[in-house]
Amino acid sequence: MPERKVGRMVKKIIKVMKPEVSGERQGMDWLPSGYELREGQMEFIKEASRTIGSHRIFLGNAPCGIGKSLAAILAVLQHLEESKLMITFRTRSQLHIYLKEFKALGCIFPSVSLFSKQSMCPMRIGGNLSYYDFFEQCSRLKENCEPLEKPYCRFYLKNLRKKKQAEELALDCAQRFLAPAEATRFFVRHGFCAYEALRSVLNKARIFLGTYHYVFDPKIRGFILKDFGVGLDNVYLIVDEAHNIPAFARELLSDQLTEIVLDRAFKETERQDLKRLQPRSIDDLYLESCRVSGVEAAKALLEYGEHVKEKKLELGHENLVSYSYRVGEFLENFFEKVGEKYIHLVSRDLRKGIVLEVRGFDGREVSSPILRQTRGSVLMSGSLSPLQTYRDLMLYESAGVLVKEFDSPFPAENRLILGANDVSSRFELRTRGMFEKWNQYIDAVSRVNRGNVAFFFTSYDLMQSILRLVKIDRNVLVEQRKTKRSGVLNVLQRSTNNALFGVLGGKFSEGIDYPGNVLTCVVAVGLPYATWNVYQKGLIDYYDKQFPEEGRLYAYLTPAVLRLIQTSGRVHRSPTDKGCIIILDERITKPGVKRQFPKYFQKEMRIAESVADCAEKIERFWQNHR
Repeated sequence: MPERKVGRMVKKIIKVMKPEVSGERQGMDWLPSGYELREGQMEFIKEASRTIGSHRIFLGNAPCGIGKSLAAILAVLQHLEESKLMITFRTRSQLHIYLKEFKALGCIFPSVSLFSKQSMCPMRIGGNLSYYDFFEQCSRLKENCEPLEKPYCRFYLKNLRKKKQAEELALDCAQRFLAPAEATRFFVRHGFCAYEALRSVLNKARIFLGTYHYVFDPKIRGFILKDFGVGLDNVYLIVDEAHNIPAFARELLSDQLTEIVLDRAFKETERQDLKRLQPRSIDDLYLESCRVSGVEAAKALLEYGEHVKEKKLELGHENLVSYSYRVGEFLENFFEKVGEKYIHLVSRDLRKGIVLEVRGFDGREVSSPILRQTRGSVLMSGSLSPLQTYRDLMLYESAGVLVKEFDSPFPAENRLILGANDVSSRFELRTRGMFEKWNQYIDAVSRVNRGNVAFFFTSYDLMQSILRLVKIDRNVLVEQRKTKRSGVLNVLQRSTNNALFGVLGGKFSEGIDYPGNVLTCVVAVGLPYATWNVYQKGLIDYYDKQFPEEGRLYAYLTPAVLRLIQTSGRVHRSPTDKGCIIILDERITKPGVKRQFPKYFQKEMRIAESVADCAEKIERFWQNHR
């Protein structure tokens, strides 16, 4: 059996993995060409393998460079046998890491990877539609294929008529580990819908790769598991960048309604025949004196929305979306999600439009049952610090969970970590004098650092305020909402005399690689606490009840530390990368905040007493690396 062959191969791999040969290829002929063992990688495999082998949960904080993707794969493969593997991640770029590893290992298990149905649509009908609206459109186009009523999807029609050919092509993609974008182009050339074809062979695959929605969204998870042909109890799960799960799970429990959707719903009622549902009662739904309950109002709008879609279909409209239905769906969530786990909000968006929201506080409602039901789970990230906090935010109980922190595999001498103790982003200290001090740090770092440097701020407003003071002898790049990552990377790769200005938690401080050490210094200006508002206060109060006296740590400090860790990780992406990490806020030097960082970070961080001291330490660092 091929599975037994793979099992024997992986067990052999584990057997020969011994710390004394770390970094050497002796006895490591199984390694793909160009691979090298890294410190901590073997320990990761052994610990994760032992944990999931007993159907438990492994939670690993592993800094960049350990090779955790390959380690997680090898930890699971030896246990796979008749079970299946699901790998989930936040961003599409992470998918390609796993596909590369499977190809290099020569893995023989068929694998299906999917992005959203909308992004893989061969007709490109998505446009600016919400995913819900797109799904409605797609469903109608598919339904019209059998009776050949226009409009219909010619790609899905071919899937139906040439089912065997579509499945053969899908299995070919599964054996070749094609990414969704590649698979989509491949199927379009043959006239098929890639998404539907790949789903049709999912039961023949042993490995599925997809974004968090495929695992944690109950509706999407239901049909994927049905297609996969297994229940969660027969699935091993790998969750990459797992620090995102608490916030992601809270978002799944939340919903919002914008003024634009509400306005379109009103216009929709003006255009359509309302005889079926008593137009007056529809109008009364939006009045405070309405005599029907919120749940009854939601049901009425859902029913009316269905009527709108039927009417559009009769009239031959291509766009079958009903905004009344969307309003009803929101109201259903708004009135049903009550109690201490939820908060109801009204705010204004960037266009000054009104936004109504219901937001969840406790993501464990989503994540904990899923993780407990799996045959074994590996959750990993380089930013799960402190580990116990993330464990508590993802699981109701700590039993059956192994938490493990790994040291950075990169040489400490290639890294300078500085915390300035004479500046602070505390709101009451944001004076003109503090802005001038930050500007002096920016000028000094820009002058003495070798290579490109990036300055990240706690907000766009703070960045713009300080930029007015900045006069440095470098090419300045400023992050805007429309700034493209590829354009900035091209500039950084062409020259070493650039200064990038952006925000902590933005597109240039998280989820982006700067290959080839093109970025040699990151400076975090301030401690990036979340905006203090009624939601943030409510979240802290809720966590204080769940984790006595830890509400501020879990809801406020940990997310801020996460952003700093993510930003710090932009410099060192390989063992040979050299660079500086500088945090300009005295609070990170305090024991209560400092201990929230990874152990290697705490051990290596040095204090910058002044602008001159900071510049001197940076100069000395680069002199040691001439």
